[in-house]
Amino acid sequence: MYFKSAICFALLPIVLVAFVFASAAFAQLTPVNEKGVTMGHIHLLVPDPEAHKKLWVDLFGAEVAKTGALEFLKLPGIVLLINKGQPADAEGVPTADHFALVVRDLAATKNKLAAAGIQMPDGQIAEFPDRVRVELIEDKNLGVAVAFHHFHIFAENADAVRAWYVKNFGGIKFPDGPNFPGGQMYFTSQSDPPRVPTKGHALDHISFEIKGLREFCKKLEAEGTKLDMNIIDAPQIGLKVTFVTDPAGTRIELTDGFAGK
Repeated sequence: MYFKSAICFALLPIVLVAFVFASAAFAQLTPVNEKGVTMGHIHLLVPDPEAHKKLWVDLFGAEVAKTGALEFLKLPGIVLLINKGQPADAEGVPTADHFALVVRDLAATKNKLAAAGIQMPDGQIAEFPDRVRVELIEDKNLGVAVAFHHFHIFAENADAVRAWYVKNFGGIKFPDGPNFPGGQMYFTSQSDPPRVPTKGHALDHISFEIKGLREFCKKLEAEGTKLDMNIIDAPQIGLKVTFVTDPAGTRIELTDGFAGK
């Protein structure tokens, strides 16, 4: 466990990107569900953020934006923060090893990926540098070129983990997993090899935006889910942040402050 000051420093980029997401020229987040939950943002940890930034700009038309010293990428409905660090992928495959985007023209996207040297061995998941894996799903009726689709969790007991998300975060049950405002979550059972926690990997954590974070977390704790850290309150930007970990080891950032800005 880090000291409080160390935690605050480490989370500063996350807090700042949340502030930017809320105040930049984006549509508001999808309205929350009955639990007060909607999808959050994507956060990557890679050795060369500039190389990854170029790929997202060239391949997906991401817009580079900046506030102070913080640089981030914008796509419709998505804020992507890319931090410099050495992911721990050599230590095992994490429970959440990819996220998924929906694209309007999959063939054109695959051609762009191939030209950039990015392979899709199974024809579905693009293998970016540093084991950043992005699943691509086509929807020819999509109103924009690209948008977020889902997070995917692998666990020994996928049914139990799915039930944990439905219990704590709400969402409608589907065959693959619960549907949340702004996206979905898929769950797959896997025990050989066993998956490892996400913290420190390229996709360090997934995220949800929570309306009324303090009360929400009180309910989580009352039902046996421990917070990984105390809630950080940044009133100057109207944001609260904490983390929890699901039963499989997936790190989850919970924020309160995106919606309604």
